[in-house]
Amino acid sequence: MTSHHTTPSTAASASTPAATSRRRMLATAAGLGGAALATTVATAGEAAAADTGAGWLNVKDVAYGALGDNSADDRPAIQKAIDAAGQGGTVYVPPGRYKLGAPLRLSLGVTLRGDWNPHFPDRTFMVGSFLRPMYPNTDLGTGFDGDALIVVDPAPDASSTTDAYHKSAYQGGPRLYGLALRGCQDDQSLTVLNKTGTAITGVRVGPGVRDLGMDKVTIWRFTGDGLNAQNSSAFQLNQVHCVANEGHGFTWGDSAGTGGGLVDADLFQCYSQGNKGHGYDILNPNAVTMVDCRSEWNTQHGYHITGINYSMVMVGCNTDRNGQDGFHLSTSAGGRFLQLLGCLAKRDGKTTTGASGFTITGTSAEGVVLTGCSTTVGRDDDNAGTYSPAYGITTSALNSASCVSVVGGEYVGTTAPFNDAGAVLVRHSGVTAGTQSDTALTWDKSDVHMVSGAAGTVRDVQFWSRGKSRRWTLRTTDTAESGTGDGSDFALLRHGDDGTALSTPVTVTRSTGRVSFTTPGVVVNADSSPGVNLLQSRAAGQGYAVTGADTSSRAFQSQVTGDAINRFAIEINGTQSFGPGGGTGRDTSWGRLGTAQIGSSDSDLVAGLAGKGLRVKEGTNAKMGTLTLNGATAVTVPTTAVTATSRIFLTIQAPGGSPAGIAYVSTRTAGTSFSVKGVAGDTSTVAWLIVEPA
Repeated sequence: MTSHHTTPSTAASASTPAATSRRRMLATAAGLGGAALATTVATAGEAAAADTGAGWLNVKDVAYGALGDNSADDRPAIQKAIDAAGQGGTVYVPPGRYKLGAPLRLSLGVTLRGDWNPHFPDRTFMVGSFLRPMYPNTDLGTGFDGDALIVVDPAPDASSTTDAYHKSAYQGGPRLYGLALRGCQDDQSLTVLNKTGTAITGVRVGPGVRDLGMDKVTIWRFTGDGLNAQNSSAFQLNQVHCVANEGHGFTWGDSAGTGGGLVDADLFQCYSQGNKGHGYDILNPNAVTMVDCRSEWNTQHGYHITGINYSMVMVGCNTDRNGQDGFHLSTSAGGRFLQLLGCLAKRDGKTTTGASGFTITGTSAEGVVLTGCSTTVGRDDDNAGTYSPAYGITTSALNSASCVSVVGGEYVGTTAPFNDAGAVLVRHSGVTAGTQSDTALTWDKSDVHMVSGAAGTVRDVQFWSRGKSRRWTLRTTDTAESGTGDGSDFALLRHGDDGTALSTPVTVTRSTGRVSFTTPGVVVNADSSPGVNLLQSRAAGQGYAVTGADTSSRAFQSQVTGDAINRFAIEINGTQSFGPGGGTGRDTSWGRLGTAQIGSSDSDLVAGLAGKGLRVKEGTNAKMGTLTLNGATAVTVPTTAVTATSRIFLTIQAPGGSPAGIAYVSTRTAGTSFSVKGVAGDTSTVAWLIVEPA
């Protein structure tokens, strides 16, 4: 490469020790990107004193002739220096106002370097130093001839025999450092279009560009996008500011959702503010990391991530008062994961009803994880306008296998903290939520773990042995739901050592709330009385019900600790049996003996206490009653209880008339009546009792 000295004096000063130290510092900075460059901003004097052997070319050198007077077209001079620098060289643009009639074009690893990078260009108006397009009908000529102020083209084809990019790529790809690009006129209301009347973008990166570094670059008030790149890879962006552009602040995807493709990229402390599109518009990210980036007051979404999201991590990124969602994450089939750590969405949804701090939508995703992220509600800086956003997190349109995992953080919305329309939200412990009204903020500080899923799908919380298989599952079943309280029963599943489901010991039916237990049933170890206390609050309700598999099943049994055999049992057919306990079997039973018959087939009926015995209900069709004799005339007793084999017992209860002590059954009609006679003149009261032979 040809060396170019700026002036004899600078060449002479380069021999001093101080100058040598500065050369070393500047040469080191020229080969580094990211945070390293942040500490090595050179002054104009240092750049002028730099050893030309390090590849530094000053555009104001007489060899190139840039003026930076905001009058002459400096594009030819700067481009000449870029072309002369070649791979690994640095083109230094001293402070000045440089007017360009056409785009500057970079392809090889040339660093285009200035010393100016205002964070808030609206406040400084960037009046000191900038690159800007030629104004139509104001500057000499017909305006700017191109669609971007700086164009980065792919490196020459690797098959080229004259300049094989892969042979010299150790020096790095193109670099933009310490530059301010201004797209407006001195009157900020006058936007600048190109000579054909179309928008101008600040920096346009062509498809196939690799290893682009941008450090401390401000792109301000362009009629197109701030930075527009398509199908590019290995970006390193540090403190790049895109402010008040008519398109997106940063875009790796066009408005139709095509193009795009950002691969192996790192964005650190970048800033997108007041753009009329999205703050960051990224399509098909793959291995992308964004750290401490900010997006505020953009007309559309703060961060708009779409397409197939192979892998992306956002750490400490934040938003403020964007017109739509703060973070709008729309995934497509084939994506992998998106992780957000410590991200903050603040006051977004300024002009959109129903907006959210975080919206996760699309057709498919393997998972989106929000760890320690938060959403806050607010108005404009002057406390004007309405509170926004409506929700902290919104989900929609994801398939049932997807999930949005939320770990920790604080989410606030004016309507509700969460709008889980996609039914995929998983809330872990530590999530705080609240709802903001015009007068107060109501907190819900519940420490919850929430598993959501579409109606009629299985939703599980699984317990695994580390490195082994699942052991237990709490499950909402896939029973269809109609919205009337039915479907989606709750179940506890038991798994074997290999993870296969063995049984469902507990099931809760959603439509009734009924709890069902399966083998091995329920054991209650009561340390207070009663062990089981059923309070039947439903009128005519059924307290306990046992359904046996067959007649050999048992409905109930009781046993005293230490006994070998239970003392009392109720079989499923209703038979009750009793025993003395210990090792002796039950020896007494009681139950149904036949049609309308109950009794004991193996035991006597015993009145265990004096004064206790048999009582029989009297009345119509009873088996016991009284009658008054009418001498020898038959007295008929109507009762259906009498049978052809009935034993009818008669006793005198109260003598009357001329009692003879004789009373007998004279006739009977089975199922209808029987008659009793005495002797002439006997009117005694007689009791009768019907007993059937067993």
